[in-house]
Amino acid sequence: MALKIKTSKTINKVLAGMGVATVGSIVLGAVAPQIADSNVGKIVEGLGAYAIGGVESVAGAAAAMFLGQGTRAFTGPSAMVNVETESL
Repeated sequence: MALKIKTSKTINKVLAGMGVATVGSIVLGAVAPQIADSNVGKIVEGLGAYAIGGVESVAGAAAAMFLGQGTRAFTGPSAMVNVETESL
């Protein structure tokens, strides 16, 4: 038996925005780490979220950007330093 939870469209859009921001930061970090860490990277993530679901998705993307700074920890020029520090 499947678990079915009904959520509102607003919550779905916020969650979609969080997903777009998370995936966007991972992709930007892998392709262009210098852009991912700048304000341009945050703008690109916000625009992607807005394209998916409007203002609600941008709110979810902003929440993901503020809460999920750990998604960029293993990408970019300082990735090896982060791995060495966390392995100790």
